[in-house]
Amino acid sequence: MGYRIASDSPLKAPPMPISERQIMLLDGIRHSADMAGIALDRLWEKLSYIDSNEGEITSSDLAEAALDAWSIIDAAHRIADLSHHLPGLPNSSWRRVFMERMRVAIELRDEWQHQLNDVDRVVGERGQLWGALAWHQHRGPRPTGQWFLAVVGSDLKGSQWLHGGPVNAIPRVDSRRIRLLHCNRDVYLDRLVRDIFETIKRLEEDIRNRKLALRGECVNQERSKDWVMSSAMLVVVRPNTPQQPSE
Repeated sequence: MGYRIASDSPLKAPPMPISERQIMLLDGIRHSADMAGIALDRLWEKLSYIDSNEGEITSSDLAEAALDAWSIIDAAHRIADLSHHLPGLPNSSWRRVFMERMRVAIELRDEWQHQLNDVDRVVGERGQLWGALAWHQHRGPRPTGQWFLAVVGSDLKGSQWLHGGPVNAIPRVDSRRIRLLHCNRDVYLDRLVRDIFETIKRLEEDIRNRKLALRGECVNQERSKDWVMSSAMLVVVRPNTPQQPSE
């Protein structure tokens, strides 16, 4: 399993005092981080299927890959927004670094949410609304040297992509080199998730060290979270016993 919030993370049980609003924002951050980690794992599984399948790759396969790729973009945007507006948190340097690292993801997500308004620009730049995915094929833990491109949409005259390389190491990027390419911009999705979880560690440190000051009315006790229940309805039927005739 890849990137996940640890079971003992202070995001799950932040120390008192804390307000309900702060709890809600921390819930949004930690679940969005897990969503990004899950989406990256699922995306790589689908890309590995695509680059090793000798049969026909369907449009639904590409839609599934795009779903997880854009889920990472959406999670990055949400975490940036929630962490930026989390009240009571000191204005540490890691917050400014994180916002800068999320800048392209924030821009892409805003465009993705308003595709109808963005159509003319995409056409002008010879792109696709959902972009394309590029990656370095692996067999087990090792890259094979083959680079793949999956275009999620229709080609336009003059469309072009640079999807291979570079061979040299890229800061904070693993050898899979999973990229989302959209209108002359690209973002390394594994680096995006890595940066999210690096920021989660900084946030956890601040919370663990009680640097998150109370803003709002304090809750009176720790609340339960992330639980599941089931219920069933039982109907008891009593047979209608016929009355005995009176003598």
